[in-house]
Amino acid sequence: MADGPTLELYSFSHKNTSLETRDELAFSDEQVRRFLPEARERLGGEWAVLSTCNRSEFYGANVDHDETWDVLADLIGELKNVPEDELTDPDAMDGSEAAHHLFRVAASLESVALGENEILGQVKHAHGMVLESEGHVSVLDQLFQYAVRAGKEVRTETALCEGAVSISSVAVDLAEKIFGNFRNREITLVGAGETAETAAEHFDDAGADHFTVVNRSRDAGEALADRFDGEYRSLDELGETLVDADVVLVATGAQEPLITPSMLRRAITERRHNSIFLIDVSNPRGITPEAGDLPSAYLYNMDDLESVVEDNLETRRREVPRAESIVDHFVEQWERWMQQRRVTPTISTLARYFEDVRQRELSRHEGEHKGELSESEISRLEAFSKGLVKKLLHDPITNLRSAVENNQLSPEDLELVWSLYNLREFEERSDDR
Repeated sequence: MADGPTLELYSFSHKNTSLETRDELAFSDEQVRRFLPEARERLGGEWAVLSTCNRSEFYGANVDHDETWDVLADLIGELKNVPEDELTDPDAMDGSEAAHHLFRVAASLESVALGENEILGQVKHAHGMVLESEGHVSVLDQLFQYAVRAGKEVRTETALCEGAVSISSVAVDLAEKIFGNFRNREITLVGAGETAETAAEHFDDAGADHFTVVNRSRDAGEALADRFDGEYRSLDELGETLVDADVVLVATGAQEPLITPSMLRRAITERRHNSIFLIDVSNPRGITPEAGDLPSAYLYNMDDLESVVEDNLETRRREVPRAESIVDHFVEQWERWMQQRRVTPTISTLARYFEDVRQRELSRHEGEHKGELSESEISRLEAFSKGLVKKLLHDPITNLRSAVENNQLSPEDLELVWSLYNLREFEERSDDR
């Protein structure tokens, strides 16, 4: 019996793998292009790789091998130069469990930051890599189509991905609410570390196009400024820099506040009381709290931002049941599609079996009555036998398809059909002809 399409998954993620190992297992596009044909060569079937900052996952369909992971581990080790004994055991799933996992990933239910949006684009990219590869990829093509659709529907039908849930993105959202947009707005970053860099990325994504970096170290400050076509200034120039700034983000490790009320008061006077948005994500604080009491100054510190993050996270958490329901719906569609793929070979073989019986019986009848039957009678027998076979097949085929549509078809049902008509023996005879 043709068992129909199968699906399996081997997953390394933040849930089961250290950051160091995840870094080692991160696949570039070129490595994926090398992996896919090699996996097909060694294991058969169809293969896909989903590689992000927090996961490397390997999806296989129609793989017929007794030691899939051992072979896969060898291949990964060769491509990534990671000794097999250093690879932790992946989370292994198959069938609907594997599909359910991918759909949750696409819906951002498996992300470190619940509801983050980047993962859907990464799933789309992995799908594109599958389509670029050579060979038959119909099962994984369909799987990733369902995954992308599930991810899109979660984003349009729920609030799971709404509201920023990182300090930097919250800061950008709040600033955008004050200014409307960042076109021709001056963004000043005090500090040039990872936090300032992440914030700059969020501002850049939101449309900011004027950056100034103020930093103690000239090299680090210029490097960050150059990345965003901005300008570097030293800490000694901070006061005059505030005069032109619309948004100021302070992210340093200085032990004393860098922006004081008196410094800010002078800047506000020179800027004719135009609004200035201050974001303090330093520890200890980089802006004296009293600076927020000045007119035209809007000051947010870590406590303020973390409160917004928590509120947004709580909103996202409340959306999880609705998102899970959407994912479950697409898993049902996937299962129905898989069942359809499994039942199609059975229907095709059953129809060929009946046709073979029909033709053999016609030949036998014609042979027994050779010369007794006219062309017209033979033609009528042909038409009669075809009609009879069609009617005999109607109910079995209709019921099989209906069982698929209603998600009621079990492997045992298909096994019974194959056993009742000895379809395996029939296939073997057909192959020998």
